[in-house]
Amino acid sequence: MPHHTQADISRILNNFRHQSGRRTWGFDVFYCPIDLFEHIGEIVVLYESQRDQQEIAMLNNIDKAVRIINAIQIWSMPVESKLRHHTIEVWRTGILLYLARLFHLTNDILNKADLIETIFHHRHAIPSNTSWSYATSWPLFQAGLLLTSEDHHKTWLRNELHSNFQTLGCFHQKLAVDALDQLWQANDDVLDPLLAIKSPFRRAIFY
Repeated sequence: MPHHTQADISRILNNFRHQSGRRTWGFDVFYCPIDLFEHIGEIVVLYESQRDQQEIAMLNNIDKAVRIINAIQIWSMPVESKLRHHTIEVWRTGILLYLARLFHLTNDILNKADLIETIFHHRHAIPSNTSWSYATSWPLFQAGLLLTSEDHHKTWLRNELHSNFQTLGCFHQKLAVDALDQLWQANDDVLDPLLAIKSPFRRAIFY
């Protein structure tokens, strides 16, 4: 992903355009809608572009990040079932949290506490141990990276990811639990969560 431009990503995703003109893929492919997924790619490209930039250029990136926020927030989903609605909202909120963390956005731009409550509200509306719940691990992980040491969601999230690992056997679920435990044991004032994680896979975990 970091080696692609935004135009590259859009061109690839445009291959999924339906006869109606709308880009779409089935939930058997990926539970995150294609339009929201494109914003993940856009965020990564923008984040990678800011390395070694001067302060003015980085401020320009914040403006670009705000435009991405607006696009994510106004995006409307087609009429779906309640489970799909909650799953999509978990993804929408998780992407916003991902953006807020990477660019250290202040609460006047994105209120992270409100977003965290929103993501857990929608996730708790999805039954556990279902394909719908398994599909929410990445956005929940983004929320977990921003939880404080006293946050009441931590125990539930740890148990949820650990249960997913035991059920599915997917190692990334265990990596997520280990990474969050290391982070939560660190100081709440850690500016970059990457610095608190000792796993050799930490860059792959975070973006």
